[in-house]
Amino acid sequence: MEIGKAIGRPPKVTYTTMLRLEDSIQHNSTITEACRWAGISRTTFFYYMRNSVVFKEKMEAAKDNQNKVVFSFFTLV
Repeated sequence: MEIGKAIGRPPKVTYTTMLRLEDSIQHNSTITEACRWAGISRTTFFYYMRNSVVFKEKMEAAKDNQNKVVFSFFTLV
């Protein structure tokens, strides 16, 4: 059985994009700043907030962790 080629555009929000957004939001960035740093538009952010349960849970957790000490994957030691 041959595996066919994927059809359509690749998703705009990948796991790395989610990590960047999560990290930026946890460090008290606005949604606009976080989206700019992750390389997506605000429209894409809110589209995924409405349509992706995993994305929404991660972003809400990041918002809840804003006032807590959070170690980032992107922070250099």
